[in-house]
Amino acid sequence: MSAAVIDITNVLQNVLSPPLPERSYIAERLLVSLDDEQELSPAWRAELDARVLRREKGETRSHSRREVHEEIEAILA
Repeated sequence: MSAAVIDITNVLQNVLSPPLPERSYIAERLLVSLDDEQELSPAWRAELDARVLRREKGETRSHSRREVHEEIEAILA
């Protein structure tokens, strides 16, 4: 499919509507896809693959920006 036929607005609406964990997963996959344009070391590729696999298995959890800020505030208090 060429970029000319993709309705970017529709794509954005679809990927921005799921809950945070799913959006986080989508963002991670997009970032990994950008890395495919560059040469990655085998060790870094293995690390990325392992992280994606852990995410797909539900072994890692996403945190909202609010949760992260609250945790930082608690540490600094």
